[in-house]
This record gives sequence, structure tokens and C-alpha cells, in this order.
Amino acid sequence: MKQLRIFGLLVAVLAMTSCNKTKDEATGTGDVFIVSQKVESTTVYGLSMAAYTLSAFSNVKVVSSADTTKVYTLASSQGFNSSMFYDTPVSEFTSTKPTAATFTFSAIFQNGVKEKFQNILTDVVLPIPTFEKCAYNDTTHRLEMNWTSISTANVYTVNILDGSKMVFNSVLLKNSVSPGLALRADGGGWDPTFTPASGKTYKVRLFAYMYEPGGGPLNIQSISIADSTVVWGN
Repeated sequence: MKQLRIFGLLVAVLAMTSCNKTKDEATGTGDVFIVSQKVESTTVYGLSMAAYTLSAFSNVKVVSSADTTKVYTLASSQGFNSSMFYDTPVSEFTSTKPTAATFTFSAIFQNGVKEKFQNILTDVVLPIPTFEKCAYNDTTHRLEMNWTSISTANVYTVNILDGSKMVFNSVLLKNSVSPGLALRADGGGWDPTFTPASGKTYKVRLFAYMYEPGGGPLNIQSISIADSTVVWGN
């Protein structure tokens, strides 16, 4: 599920910490989180995994204490070997919620050093977000969105997709009593090569994030996803 744009944020967060460490340090950290969304009327679940380092990985594999026979192999994102990811393919999502487990990451760094590190995942899952409004306002010339607040969500982000291509990615949006977003075609967050066309239908994808207790963007427990569509106006 490469539309999980939280990964771009995580890479940025990791980069900001590098001023306190050297790039030669062969140490890593890992995160596993539950992803949920609705397919028709059924909520389905999958796992996503991420490993980060201030140096560079050569290989990262992950095994769960719930099933030690299954090995997950992580892959780099856009050639950046300081971060590696695994996303359960959407076709393999199931209606069975993942169980709590300890995930062991076995990493080999490009300097040859080997290291193991772990992440503990509980079975807590965020509810699926619900759009209250997702429509283009021809008077204000804005796409206006609101969704029902999820009390256990920490933040939200919004993507807009033109077919399978992501053309808009919002900043992190704080939770509130009535969370939402309004955006114009000439605002920030758009792919610089893209301009929304009047009369064309786009997919709007809303992500809700719950961090692990005491955690942050590098320690996620659950992401839930809701989709809507919008016809761009004048």
C-alpha cells in the first residue's frame, strides 16, 4: 500500500535527528502497525512494517512471535537505504484483525554489521474515519472536507489521487472536535506538475493515525483509511 504517505514524514523525522549522531552508526529501529480500511461494507486489515537507521541498510527481515514460519522482507523506498518498508498487499488484507505479537527485525547494514531489534504490537485498532463532507465549493473555489473526530486518533493526513497517482499530500492535521481541511488548486501540497481539472473526478483518501503510548510518528500503532470522491469545480 504505497499510498501510506506517512513514510515520507517518517523519513523526514529521522533525518532531523541525524545532527546528534553519525552516519556510520550501525543501529536501527523498527515499527509495525495495523492498517485497516473498508472494502464495500467489510473492514479488512493488514500489517505494515518500517525500519530506520542513520547509516544504511543492506537487508532487513522481520519475524512475528505469532507465526515464526513467516518471514517478511523489507524493501527500500525510492532508493533510500536508510529506511525500508513492507506493506501487506491490499489483495491480501483479511477480515481477521492481527493479533498482538512481538516482531523481531534482523538487519544487515551496508558496512557488514548485523543487529536485531524489536517492536511490540498490540491488537488495538483505530475505527475507520467517516467523512461528513467532501465536496467542491464553487463560491469559495475550494475543496471542503470534514470528518467525524476519532477520540483515539493523534493526527490525520489527506491524499488526493488521480487514478493511481498521488497528486496531493497534506501536512499532518491535528485532531480536534471537528477536524477538516479546505484546499484550493493554487495552494500547497500539490504535485508541482499537476493542476486539477474542472469536471474531473478525483479520489480523496483520508488517513487517521494512532501512535503507540508515549510514541510519535516513528512509533505508530494503527492507521485507518477512508476513501471518498470529489468532482473538481470551476
